Amino acid sequence: MTELHKKATSGFKWTGISSMATTALQIIQLLVLAHLLSPEDFGLMAMIMVIIGFMQSYSDLGISNAIIHYQKISRDQFSSLYWLNLFAGISIFFLLIACTPMIVILYNEPQMAELTLWAAAIFLIIPWGQQFQVLLQKELMFKQLSLIEICGSLGGAIISIGSAYMGKGVFSLIYGQLASASIRTTLFILTAQNDWRPRLHFQRSDLRGFLGFGLYQMGERGINYFGRNLDKLIIGIFLGSHALGLYSVAYQLMVKPYQLFNPIITRISTPLFSKIQADNQRLRSVFLDMVRVTSLAMFPVYVGMIVLANPLFQVFFDENWLPAIDVFKILALLGFFYSIGNLLGSLLIGKGRPDIGFKFNVAVFFLYGIAVWIGTGYGMEGTAWGLVLTTALILFPIGFWIRWNLIQMRPLEYLGAFSPMLISGLLMGGSIHITNTLLGTHGGSIQSLTISILTGAAVYLSLIYIWQKDTIFRLWQFRT
Repeated sequence: MTELHKKATSGFKWTGISSMATTALQIIQLLVLAHLLSPEDFGLMAMIMVIIGFMQSYSDLGISNAIIHYQKISRDQFSSLYWLNLFAGISIFFLLIACTPMIVILYNEPQMAELTLWAAAIFLIIPWGQQFQVLLQKELMFKQLSLIEICGSLGGAIISIGSAYMGKGVFSLIYGQLASASIRTTLFILTAQNDWRPRLHFQRSDLRGFLGFGLYQMGERGINYFGRNLDKLIIGIFLGSHALGLYSVAYQLMVKPYQLFNPIITRISTPLFSKIQADNQRLRSVFLDMVRVTSLAMFPVYVGMIVLANPLFQVFFDENWLPAIDVFKILALLGFFYSIGNLLGSLLIGKGRPDIGFKFNVAVFFLYGIAVWIGTGYGMEGTAWGLVLTTALILFPIGFWIRWNLIQMRPLEYLGAFSPMLISGLLMGGSIHITNTLLGTHGGSIQSLTISILTGAAVYLSLIYIWQKDTIFRLWQFRT
């Protein structure tokens, strides 16, 4: 087994542990806070996070992935990049403060003034440790990264829940974010400083190549984030904080499984694709294996979400959140495409083509903008359907064309990688529906929900073992 293979295998293990632990903490936090906070509180937080998340796309000027892509970087270059990153974070903090009156006017929410001030403080925290985090990722030091992320998530959850119990309302969500960022930044510095420390050195010539790469990354991230959050922005403006709170919680629940596996895949695939960037045949093989792994895990989850949406909400939420059930079912369809489409970005970075990613996300931005603008006229559900149809009918086929031009991957190869899991997932969904019918209830009891989940899992695992035994065995050999 090669050293690269060992590190990749360790990466799957530790990133998987981290993702499962942090996702579990986030779900527990969400369920607890849903009983302590109102939909309006979640709506206000969603409003501010659209702005903060958008600015985070620019906070490192796109140089993090440039550091991962370029294999030879001098210590002077690292130092110059570090101070540039820190300056960018401070600048964004003051920019947000200056834009606060416009944010208040945009949402017509006076509370946004104080919320923006507190939330913007995250840009005074993250830049100090961001480059240490990138260096750990570049060297495939996934154990250290994973333990740090678990600590940050745990600390953030404790602060958020504790603040909510003390009656801090929407500010409890912001305090949790700041606590998580502070813990992670401190641990990144303490962990990586023995291998590298920034010197008091800054020279513009050190930035050559990085800024060009980073500009495309920065543009791609910003447009991608804004495009994927247009729904929340427009719902917040036109439908208000209550509707946005319902939509935001439904979206957060839908995206949790994606967030569970996304770090596992991207954290490993981005540096791995970069190291084998010249070998298209090997890239295709690794890419398809990661698609198989992702669909194997994600497809049954999203089918289960759709079939079991009603009992899930009735068991874990109070009646204030029941209007979110229908939009949750629709958004679960979007989860299918998010989960298997995620690898394209890692492939573009690995091949050194952030320009393609930028152009693709420009298209996403405009297409989603049109879909959301039309869909909002039909409420939350119309917005969700607009995103699903645009993704399935336009963006998914564009992804085929990009992969073919980049590494000559045929569409049938890609479809063949995940279609067995899709068919198995649909049959699993049918078995759950039959089970609910035989039980005589589609309502919310923990007993019937447990029986349905166990039945579906048994059916899915049996079908996968029958149809995909060779694939599972090969992937297991890679892991071991």
